[in-house]
Amino acid sequence: MRTNDNWHLIRNDNGEWISEEYAVFVSKLEASVLQSRAIRQKVPLSIQHGPDGLLWCYRHEIEAINRIVPPIKSRNLRIRKSPPKL
Repeated sequence: MRTNDNWHLIRNDNGEWISEEYAVFVSKLEASVLQSRAIRQKVPLSIQHGPDGLLWCYRHEIEAINRIVPPIKSRNLRIRKSPPKL
């Protein structure tokens, strides 16, 4: 006998139903940050539109983005002083 018969499903942009455990709800800011990181890392990311205007992404796509950590490039600041004008 099951103790929990509650089903939580959401519909993706293609009209398919998926379980909520495979989705991560994000804000607009988080979605734009994830999208830019996915583009830099060349990893697919599909931002879906949920109920009430909420945005969500597939959990496995976010995990793939977080798995790839971009190398940190050191930057040297160079200040050039121009000679005074006469």
